[in-house]
Order: sequence, then C-alpha cells, then structure tokens
Amino acid sequence: MRKRLLLIASGLLLLMQAFAQSPQNITGKVVDTSTHQGMKNAAVLLLAAKDSIMNQFARTDKDGAFSLKNVDTGNYVLLVTYPEFADYVEKLHITNESPAKIGAITLVEKAHLLEDVIVRQQIAAIRFKGDTTEFNADSFRTQPNANVEDLLKQLPGIQVDKDGKITAQGKTVEKVLVDGEEFFGDDPTLVTKNLRADMVDKVQLFDKTSDQAAMTGIDDGQKQKTINIKLKEDKKNGYFGKLSAGVGTDDFYSTQGMFNYFKGKRKFAAYGTFANTGKMGLGFQDQMKYGVSGNNVQIMDGGGIMISGGSGDDALSSWNGNYDGHGIPIVNSGGVHYDTKWNEDKDFLNLNYKIGGMSVKGNNSTDLQSNLPDGVLYTHTNDDFKKSLFRQKLDAAYELKIDSMATLKINAGGSLSNNSTHDSYSTAADRGIDRDTVVNRGNRNINNDGHDKAFQMNAFWAQKFHKKGRALTVNLSEYNKNSDISGYLYSKYDYYKENEMTDSEITDQFKTSHSKSNNLDIKATYTEPLSTKSSVVVNYGINSVNSNSDLKSFNKGDAGYTELDETYSNHYLFDQFAHVGGAAYAYKDNKIQISAGTNLSAVNYTQTNEYTSEELKRDFINWNPSASFQYKFSSTRTMRIGYYGSTTQPSITQLQPVQNNSDIQNVYIGNPDLKPSFRSSINASYFSSKVLNQRYMGFYGNYSIVSNPIVSNVTTDLDSGKSVYQYQNLNQSTTNYNGSIFYSRKLKFWDMNLSSDLNISGNKYVNYTNSEMNVTKSNNYSAGLRLSKYKEKVLDCSIRLRGGYNSNSSTLQSQIDNNYWSYTISPDLDFFLPAKFQIHTDLNYDYQGATQSFDARKQTIWNAWLGKKFLKDESLLLKFEANDLLDQNKGFTRNAYNNNISQTYYTTIHRYFMLSLTWDFNKMGAGKKAEGAGSVVK
Repeated sequence: MRKRLLLIASGLLLLMQAFAQSPQNITGKVVDTSTHQGMKNAAVLLLAAKDSIMNQFARTDKDGAFSLKNVDTGNYVLLVTYPEFADYVEKLHITNESPAKIGAITLVEKAHLLEDVIVRQQIAAIRFKGDTTEFNADSFRTQPNANVEDLLKQLPGIQVDKDGKITAQGKTVEKVLVDGEEFFGDDPTLVTKNLRADMVDKVQLFDKTSDQAAMTGIDDGQKQKTINIKLKEDKKNGYFGKLSAGVGTDDFYSTQGMFNYFKGKRKFAAYGTFANTGKMGLGFQDQMKYGVSGNNVQIMDGGGIMISGGSGDDALSSWNGNYDGHGIPIVNSGGVHYDTKWNEDKDFLNLNYKIGGMSVKGNNSTDLQSNLPDGVLYTHTNDDFKKSLFRQKLDAAYELKIDSMATLKINAGGSLSNNSTHDSYSTAADRGIDRDTVVNRGNRNINNDGHDKAFQMNAFWAQKFHKKGRALTVNLSEYNKNSDISGYLYSKYDYYKENEMTDSEITDQFKTSHSKSNNLDIKATYTEPLSTKSSVVVNYGINSVNSNSDLKSFNKGDAGYTELDETYSNHYLFDQFAHVGGAAYAYKDNKIQISAGTNLSAVNYTQTNEYTSEELKRDFINWNPSASFQYKFSSTRTMRIGYYGSTTQPSITQLQPVQNNSDIQNVYIGNPDLKPSFRSSINASYFSSKVLNQRYMGFYGNYSIVSNPIVSNVTTDLDSGKSVYQYQNLNQSTTNYNGSIFYSRKLKFWDMNLSSDLNISGNKYVNYTNSEMNVTKSNNYSAGLRLSKYKEKVLDCSIRLRGGYNSNSSTLQSQIDNNYWSYTISPDLDFFLPAKFQIHTDLNYDYQGATQSFDARKQTIWNAWLGKKFLKDESLLLKFEANDLLDQNKGFTRNAYNNNISQTYYTTIHRYFMLSLTWDFNKMGAGKKAEGAGSVVK
C-alpha cells in the first residue's frame, strides 16, 4: 500500500512539473524595412542565453513568417540573419502563460546600417508604459547649457510656443512635475525654463487623475495633461542656476536669478525677477488658486468650486494680478521652494513661498456694437488705467505612508494681497447707419483699494484592505476667502436728442465692499471589488457653503460722503447645505475600461436680506450621472468617450438684489429667485502613434448643453444708451462645443518634423434683449501647419502657418455681417555659428479681416538677437537683442457675447533694444553618456 501511494505521489509530481514547464511556440515575421515585404528564407536561430548553444533553427516561408515549436520555458537569444542585411538580435524570456508572439522583425541593409542605428536609438528612447509615454532624454540632442524647454522641443508630439506654453498630443500641458512632485506650485515655466536639460533622465507624459479617481478607478472627468521630469541619480547632488541682467532703451530692463541646491532626496530652490519686459515669474494657475477677487465663487455638486475673477458686474472689483498683455508691467517677484523625503520615503514634505509686486499702466480703446430689436448702438470707450498689486503666498503639502495599506495626504495654502486700481474712462455713444446721431458723451473715474485673504486646505486619507481592490477613502476640504475693497466713483454723462444736449447725470460716491465665503466639504468613498476586473463604489458626503456680501454706497453731501444710498447698498447672506450620495460601477481589463454611476444631492438654500430682514428658504434635488468607456487597441492606440452631468449653483453676486452702478451706462441687478443650472457634457478622444516613423495622430471633442442656464437679460434704452442687466434662468438651452484633429510625423527625406491640426469651436447663447429673444451664435474654424528642423550645432528652425474663419450672428439685426478671415505666419530661426556665436530671429505676421462693423487689422512683429558664448563650457552668454524691430506691436482683441460685438486696441510692449549677460552655473555630478539601445548589430 505504501509503495502504491509513493508511486501515485511521484506520478503526480511529474505531471505537475510537466504542466508547469509546458513548452510554448514562438511565432513571428521577418520584414524588409525598405519595402515592408516579407523576406523568404531568412535564417532564424534560437540560442540558449547562458551558453549560446543553438536550441532550434528555422527558415521563413514565402511571406516571411516563421514558427519555433515546443520551446521550453527559460531565457533565450533570438538571432535572425539574411545576406547583405544586418543581423537582428533580441533577448527572450519564455513563460508557460501564453505563446510568444514576436510580431514583425524589420531587417535593414548593411549599407543603411548607420542611419538605421540612429533611428533605432530614437525608437528605443520612446517607451509606452500603460497610459504613460516615456522619452529617454539622452537620445535627444540639445545645445550646451540648454534648459528643459529646449529638450521638450525635440520630443516627438510635443510643441512649445514662444511664451512657454506646452502642447502635447493636441492638448495643453497644465502641470510639469519634478520626480513626481510639484516644483514651485503650478507654474510650469519655472521648471521648463530653469532646470537644465542635461540633468534629465526621463520625460514622462500622461493624463493625471485626481487622488479619488486613482484609488477607485471611477473616472470623474478631472484629468490634467501632465509632464513628469525624472532626474538622473548623479544629478541629484550639487547646485546649479542662472543669473541674467539686461539694460535696454526706453528704460526697459530685465534681471532674473535662479538658484537650486539638490542633495539626495532634498531640493531647495529660489528665484527672483525684476523686469518691465513682461516676464512675470508668477504663474496664472497660482493666481487663480489663491489670488481671486470678487464674489464669483460658484459651488458645483459634490463640493467643487468654480472661481472667476472680478468682472464688470461687481460693484467694486480689485485686481488679481493677472497680466494679460494689456499695458506696460513692472514686476518684482521672488520665491523659494523646499521638498524632502525621510523615514524610508514614508514621509514627504513640499513647501513653496512666493512674494511679488507688480504694477501695470496703459490704455484700452474699445469699439462696441450692440444689436437691438429697433436699431444698433455704437459705443466707443477709452480707458487710461493704472493698477498695482503686492501679494504673498505660502503653500505646503505633506504625505505620510502610514503603512503598506494606508496613506494620508494634506495640502494647505493661503495668500495675502493688497491692490489698487485707477481707471479714467471717456465714452461716446452714437446710433444710425452712419453713426451720425449722438446718444451720449461721458467721463468716469474709479479709484479702488483692496485687501484679500484666502486659505484652502485638503486632507485625503486612503485605506486599503487585505482583500485586493477593497478600499476606503475620506476627503476633507475647506476654502475661505475674505475681501475688503473701498473706493471712489465719479461719473458725468451728457444726453442728447437730435444732436443737442438735453440732460446731464452726475454720480459722486464712496463705496465699500466686504465679502466672505467659506466652503467645507467632507466625503467618504468605499470601493468593493466584485471580481479581479470589476468593482462597485459608493460615496456619501456633506457640503456647507456660507457667503456674505455687504455693499455700501455713500453719496457726497455737505459733510462728505455720509449719505447712504440704499438703491446701491445691500447686505446679503447666502447659505447652502447639501447631502450628497452616489454609487458607481467600474470594470477594467487590459483593453477595456468602463465606469458608470450617479450622484444625488439634496441642497438647501437659506437667503437672508439683512436690509429688509427677509429670509427665503428653498430646497432642490440634483441628479448628476456620469459614464465613460475606454478601449485600448494597443499600447499606442486608445479611444475614449465619456458623459458627465453636473449642477451649478448660482453665486451670491448673481443672487444679491442690489443695483451695481459702477458703470451707470451698464447697471447689473441680482435675482434672489435664481435656480441651479444643469450641464451635460459629452467628450470623445482617439490617439494613435507609430514610433518607427514618429507619427502621432488623434482627435478630441467636447459638446456641452446647459439646461435652465443663468443668463443676463438686458434692457437698453436706445435714446439714452443705458442698459440694465438682470440675471434670469432661461427656459431655453445654451450650448458650446470644441474639437481638434492633430497629426504629426517625422519627414525622413528632409529630416524635419511636421505637425498639423484642424480645430473647430463655437457656442450658442440665448437671452432676452428688450423683451425679444436673441440667439447669438459664434463659430471658429482654423487649420494649422508647423514644420521644424534641428541640426545639432548648426540650426534650429521652424515655421508655423495658421488660417481661420470666424462667424458671428445674432437674430437681432441679422443682416449685419460680422464674419471675417484671419491668418498668421510665424517663422523662427536659430543659427549656431563658429566662434560660439548664435543668431536668433522670429517673426509673427497676424491678419484679421474686415467686418461690416470693423476695419481689417494686420501687423508684423519681428524680434532678433545676436549672442556670443564665452568660457570653456559656454556658460556665459552676451546677447544684443531687438524687440519688435518694425515697431508694429499694438494689442488687439475681438469678442462676441450676448448681443454685443467688440474690438479693442490696447497698450503693449513695443520696440526696444537690450544688451544682456547671462551666466549658467552648474556644479553637479557628471551625467551619463547617451546609450544606444537598439537591437541591430553588425
């Protein structure tokens, strides 16, 4: 009996061993890289990796296909040979999981071997890891002392414009990380313009999701195109930086400095900017994050907040420091950054502090056409402005990996700012086809001083459980904003009838605005796996929002500004409390990713008018469904489609029942009866790449429809030119859409890169103008083409061409043609000359066609500089530059909104000449040499 059991056990062990080592088949195809045809009778050898002894031999058939059968598991070397072609070598690791499919093996003629090795080095430099595209930085050549921005320009599928804006795979890159962490907050240019290219090991491109989506697998639509800069290990110790100073004509100057000290897992950096050439040093994202003025904080379902800066409908508006090219800026700014990891990388700390002062002065000249049921009103406004801002901002991020199952992330930040604005307006309004009937003439002066404080905090705790896929997350966030503004308003308008002045109106007031807002959101999410590929997610949260707006206007009397004007004064409280719950289902395998779910929220409004002691309470039930589908054809080809429904609550500015007379010709009135609006958005995208010829193509599109939208209905008196705007919910829908098709590839014949795109965008806006429905449609169609060529130590050049057509229509005065063509031509050239000289020139020609209301506009902006590099490492650059050589830079914009079409010219930086000196200093570990990682051997 014992012998029988022993024999049975031995047999089972032998069967198990045989099953565990079941042989596999290796299949593939050998192709001529020039003709892309299969190669008959190519020799295919399978060698043992440890001793190079041949295991199997085969020849390809007439189509180039081959098969090696019954190959045991283990490590091998595959060798493919063919007369007059370079040998192909590849390491293989055979397992018992599935047959080994090699795919197409391309052989190159020995005569073209050198060229092919270069191509294969670049192919090896691009890797696809899941949804991440990774570039090996050493495979892309840049000039000595080049920065990360110069490196990005060499990467296939990535473009960087003259302002440092990065576009990848047709979308704007919103974040640039360093070793996976933020570096100076959300300002990408502080990374791309200051970190050295020779420090970079890898550049990773991906769509960053929220912490919640990363944990649950449920797509919440919050994705940011992100670049992560991975540093070389031997470049993480030492210091580097840049010092630059320049003096120019017409009192222009520019001084910048950047210092970085890295030691292991610690990074310290500091920068400073002192200039009046438009170099800010503070990113727009940071300003929107902490420096917002006004009361336009709208609450999305689930606790998200949508913030917009102070607009023309605020009784008083301070300045948030966003320089948009209007005026001549003077900037003094600086900042420091520190991050470190310790305790075996379980603890991580990231600190950023920024301080900055900026002043801007200039002029805006605007022509406005207002389409009305019984005529057209033309208004010309001239604005001489001067603005100043001083702000400090501090933010911190701490992450603790409690154990292998739990993580805690805390982010906190705040800002303090003081600002002042001065605007002096002169206005002329006329009507008639020839604008020969005078309506009004006026002048208006506004002087404001503002003080803002903002704070936000977010804590995210994630707990995994022993059952794979089971997780619990808790998210707590808080946002606080206090704003105090005071200022003076003086305006005088003269009104005309039959070109004779008949009346005048004077406004002389002192105004104060005190506003507070607080948003607290708590949300718990639980994920339960249903299988290895699917899971269900449930969530519950509460959201509390408290807004307070106290507006006062005082008329001037004998004793000064002491008479309260109740027409333009009000104290209003708006409190919201919501219970939010929902569920979702997620499925994910190697090719398909699906998620679908919905949230329901019960929202309670409490609105209190402190002047009248009236209290209004209302309740709403909001429904927010979402669904997404992603299909991955391969690692280089992906399709995605998604739907997202969201509810937006009205802001306190839109609700507060008070008239805003900061512009007596355009008075805004709040509406306490406003209801939430609902937005449905559908988006789709497709991306495909072929690394061999560096071809990238794809498209993305979005279509949104807003039901019950909050719009501004307007009543305009054509005789006086006065307009009154009141917020209302509309029983119509507004829409907007955008889409883009992009294509780029390497042109081997000229050794150039080509990229092109087709874009379309538009919107439909509906409101009532003088009690008549007005439907405004705006559409933009454009096409772009870019050719670029880089030859190391010789030249770097590109040319951009873009043409577009803009159509704007209104059902009121539909006979007026406001459509026009536009196009731009932008060449850019760098020559690297002997004796370390460099010449740079760039030109931008911009044309916008005439409309029935506005004349055509065109301008050519030409910049150039000549530089000479000194020192052995070429780290010192002396540069003579010319900005706007033809002196044609005049700011210009066109806009269409509501029943209005406008055109604005504004002051901007014009021609100047500058002599500057820049020193790039660096004391870091030596970089690794470029490694060719191809699979072609002689």
